[in-house]
Amino acid sequence: MSRYMRLFGWTLALFLLWMLFAQSFDIQSLITGWLVAGLVAFVNRDLLLSFANDLHVSRGNLSAWIKYTGFLIIDVFKASVQVAELAFARRLALNPQFVAHESKLKEPMMRVFLANSITLTPGTISVEAPAQGEFVVHALTDGAAAGLKGWHIENLLVEIERRH
Repeated sequence: MSRYMRLFGWTLALFLLWMLFAQSFDIQSLITGWLVAGLVAFVNRDLLLSFANDLHVSRGNLSAWIKYTGFLIIDVFKASVQVAELAFARRLALNPQFVAHESKLKEPMMRVFLANSITLTPGTISVEAPAQGEFVVHALTDGAAAGLKGWHIENLLVEIERRH
């Protein structure tokens, strides 16, 4: 993918983020959002273009990234409901624990994505995420700890890493 296409892609992504936060679709907001997104992308082009290579973003794995994002949103919602049920239960069924998790991911940026995905999911927090070796995760329940093994989010990240 050419440098200009990647810059256009970042501009589009920033514009969509602008629209999400602005929640206004009038012409002034659209024009302002596009100009600001283009300016931010242009000023930060060296950072954004090198970052895109680390993220393994390409046409071949764009569908995997979209699937990852969708599944992550669903998992965050499901885990939020589970944590809310724990909070409102008459008897707390908590069993806080630290769990060592061996990741299948090799590249540092993909390991960062896994650590952030674990932390974004309520009931789990990445305590330690080294560039190599085991993750240390704090889990509120036995179910949250057991859910790390064979987690489909990690499998999607492995697929993205392998495709690149």
